Amino acid sequence: MPELSPSADATPSYPQQGTAVLPHARRSLLPEGQGIHGARVLYVHAHPDDETVVTGASIAQLARGGAEVHLLTMTRGERGEVIPELLRHLEVGQPANNDDGTALGEYRIHELAAACAALGVRNQVFAGRAPAIDPSVGLSNGRDRYLDSGMSWGPDGRARAAADVSSAALTAVPVEEAAAHVAAAIRSLRPAAVVTYDDDGGYGHLDHIRTAQVTLRAVELARTAGAGGDGWNVPLTWAIEGEFSSEDNRVQAVVEAGPAGLAAKRAALEAHETQVTLPADPADLTFRFSNGVPQKISGVETFRLLRGDPDVVPSSSDGAAGSAGLPGSARASRAGRHPLEQASLPVTLTVAVVGGLLAGILGTGVHGNIWRPVQGLTIPWGVVLALALLTSMSVWAGTTTRRIWAAAVPGMVAYVVAFVLAFGRSDSPLIVMTTDSAVGLVGWAWFVGILLSTFVSVLVVGRWWRRRRREHVPAAPKPQFDRP
Repeated sequence: MPELSPSADATPSYPQQGTAVLPHARRSLLPEGQGIHGARVLYVHAHPDDETVVTGASIAQLARGGAEVHLLTMTRGERGEVIPELLRHLEVGQPANNDDGTALGEYRIHELAAACAALGVRNQVFAGRAPAIDPSVGLSNGRDRYLDSGMSWGPDGRARAAADVSSAALTAVPVEEAAAHVAAAIRSLRPAAVVTYDDDGGYGHLDHIRTAQVTLRAVELARTAGAGGDGWNVPLTWAIEGEFSSEDNRVQAVVEAGPAGLAAKRAALEAHETQVTLPADPADLTFRFSNGVPQKISGVETFRLLRGDPDVVPSSSDGAAGSAGLPGSARASRAGRHPLEQASLPVTLTVAVVGGLLAGILGTGVHGNIWRPVQGLTIPWGVVLALALLTSMSVWAGTTTRRIWAAAVPGMVAYVVAFVLAFGRSDSPLIVMTTDSAVGLVGWAWFVGILLSTFVSVLVVGRWWRRRRREHVPAAPKPQFDRP
């Protein structure tokens, strides 16, 4: 968040994230019935580090869940204050700096790439670069980019315009022009949700406010065909919630990152070394900008709905961008489960363990049945049926939960059941294990067959899962990070 030093009578004021979560808040930024795996979400931010400071937890949580997170950054943060002494020469206004912040902007590109890698962002691009470019509109400032507008602090602790705003700055160009480029990216990426700032920019930064205006207009423009492809009706558009207001009646969504997501957010903050300082203790979840005001690294981020209806399942009647265009053919059915959405861990274990118990008990009970239709012919139908039952149960457990390892659990449980029944007592009548009788041989076949059945089931489910991923994961643009 680029900023100039506050005046003596100004105390910078930043909204604290996640301070108020409504009891009826939604727990997803995605439309009703849309699973997280393979879903595309586009974040539109003003400067490098904004993506981490205010949305790092939600980005990390989405990425960890299998979503494709894309980031469009409007400027390169050319007017940011530089904290490290060795890099201070990059800051606009320093004696050794005679440019408009271009050198700092180029440096911050690399910081942003490192932060994106920590968060799991699939693709980051700047406005004015493909796919966020409409060649028919171009950039009226004569550059290939929009510059950071800069800022100063007002006596109320809110951001206000800088004393010197470049004619190439984001706030100096028409909203319609910048929106055309963001719309091109939306048509190209076809996201299930778009996330940007609210109309106050969070704390008043004019670049944030302009980015919010541009993004909302871009969502409207993207509904019709143009640069980037066919029209796309963004199902949901969210604003990052600033100061909580009990009078705000818009739908609230909350994303709570787990320990891994919070750690990713902290690592991403560390990547923005020119803008942020963090304590040496990784357990200390605070950070500071150049003004030294301590802020909390929050794992809870809240949003307010700007456009769309989160309770409506996108369908073919939703304009040009109906459900047929949802990412990767991953549109949800009315039943609400995404083709790649995995069952929770408790459900997976319950299904797999119960399946193993049933297969182990029933299989052990029938495995010893042998049919001798004629003299000299022995058909061990019992062990065949038992192994078929176990294999079916294992494959079903893996496919219904959509977890490969779940296919191995029934076999493991069945083996334990068979072992207890065979050796729990010395004279067990259920399993005989010898090599001098047909009954003894099928006992060995049942034990060995359990292991083979488990191995085969895991292979089958693994192949099924890989094929399913190829069918339903969207053909996204090649992952890349913008470079100078």
